[in-house]
Amino acid sequence: MKRILSFTFILFLMTSCARDKTKSQSIENKTSLDSIVRNHIDNIPQFTTGYNHKAMVLGTFHFNRASDGSDVVAKNQIDITTEENQKLIEDLVSRIVEDYKPTILAVEWMPNYQGTIDSLYTKYKKTEKLPKSEAFQIGFRIAKKLNLPTVYCVDNRPPQPESVMKMELDFDEYLKSLNQESLVSEYDDDNNAYNNYMDDLLAKSNVLEHLRAINSKENIRRFKAFSFTGLVNAGYNDNYVGADFTGMWYQRNTRIYVNIRNLTKTKSERVLVIYGAAHKWALDEIFDGSPEFEIIQPFEY
Repeated sequence: MKRILSFTFILFLMTSCARDKTKSQSIENKTSLDSIVRNHIDNIPQFTTGYNHKAMVLGTFHFNRASDGSDVVAKNQIDITTEENQKLIEDLVSRIVEDYKPTILAVEWMPNYQGTIDSLYTKYKKTEKLPKSEAFQIGFRIAKKLNLPTVYCVDNRPPQPESVMKMELDFDEYLKSLNQESLVSEYDDDNNAYNNYMDDLLAKSNVLEHLRAINSKENIRRFKAFSFTGLVNAGYNDNYVGADFTGMWYQRNTRIYVNIRNLTKTKSERVLVIYGAAHKWALDEIFDGSPEFEIIQPFEY
C-alpha cells in the first residue's frame, strides 16, 4: 500500500512539474512574442515632415437666431447681449487668448463672404460694435486682442449625393416602397428626447454653462449618434441614400479641414475653429487623424 501511495505521489510530482514547465514555456513564448511584436510596433516608420500644429474646435450654438440654418432649431435661446453673458464671453475670450494664443481663427462662413467679414472686422476694431454671431462675439474679440489680420471663412456645402438625385419618389414614399419606415424612425423618440433636453437647457443656462455642456465629451458622443441612427439606414442595394447623407457630412467637414489646413503658413500654428456644435465630433476626428495636428479641447474638467 505504501509503495502504491509513493508511486502515486511521484507520478503527481512529475505531472505537476510537467504542467509547470509547460506553463513556464508558455509564459516565455508569450514574452518572446510580445517582445517581437513590440519591436515591430516600435519600428513602424513615422512621419518626418515635422509639423506641430494645434487645433481647438469650439462647438457653439448659434448666437444669432436670425441666421441659424440648423436642421433642428431650438424653441429657446440664450440672450448673449445681457450684461452677465457679455461678461462671460469676455472671460472666455481672455482665457483662450492667454492660455491658447491662437494664430489662425476659422469660422462657419462661406469663403465668398470673406470680403464682408474683413470689412466688419475693420469696422469693429474702430467702433467695438459687435453683431450677435459667435464669429463676431468670440472670433473678432480674440482676433483683435491678438492683433490677427482677419478671421477666416472656411465653410463648404457639398452638392446633394447622387443617390438623392436618383430617387424617383419623395423621401417618405421611397422609404415606404422599401418597407423601411420603422427602420428609419426607430430612434425618433430617443433623438427627440435629446433635442428637447438640450432645448430646455437653453432656457436654464448662461452662455458659458451651455458652451461647456455642448463641448463635453459626453455630449459630443451623443451628438455623433445622430449620424449613425435612423436616417443612415435608409436605402437599399445600389442606392444608399441615408449612408450617403452621412458621407456628405464627412465630406463637408473634410473640406472644412482642408480649407483650414491651407491657411497654415508655418509648421507650428495654433488654430481656433469656432463652429456649430454639430460639426465638432467630425472635425475633432479629422484633425486627430492628421499627423500634423494635436487636438486641444476648449474646456477641461
